Amino acid sequence: MYLLRKFKILYFLGFSLLLAPNAWGEGTFVQNCKDRVSTTWKQGRLELIIPVNTWHNRSHYSHEQIEEYNERPWGGGLALTYTDERANRHRLLALVFQDSFNSAEPTFGYSWQAVWWAEHTIRPTLGFVAGVTFRHSYDWVPIPAAIPVVGIDIGPLSVETTYLLGFDVLFSWVSFRF
Repeated sequence: MYLLRKFKILYFLGFSLLLAPNAWGEGTFVQNCKDRVSTTWKQGRLELIIPVNTWHNRSHYSHEQIEEYNERPWGGGLALTYTDERANRHRLLALVFQDSFNSAEPTFGYSWQAVWWAEHTIRPTLGFVAGVTFRHSYDWVPIPAAIPVVGIDIGPLSVETTYLLGFDVLFSWVSFRF
């Protein structure tokens, strides 16, 4: 318990430094990130996100564990989505869903995805989501994450998924751009 408390204090201090204004200076990377987030916030279109599946890898979890876990992550979220001049997608998202233990898991983040064949109705996508999530099983400590995302767009509808390494869980959702 003592080590967990110490970890939380160090974690919050480190996380605060990352979020502190001008903590890393005004270099090109930081300014580019700020510009993309600002543009997405100002020009983004509304998008509805609906989680559809949480699959626990059967080779890493026992039958008993899988029986106990929730694999239907009921919930939803909203995003602001901006498509840049190269047809890549930027998102600011807020999402709440039921985790594997049937507890609410709020998640906030930024997503970037390369979109191929932008002029077609069906388009493959590949990118990442970087953000923070909060879990009951971790005493609501903010957990930063950067995860790969692969998907397919069909018109304004997207079907996307990620595999959470370390947790050995496949998480999938659909989104609809208005």
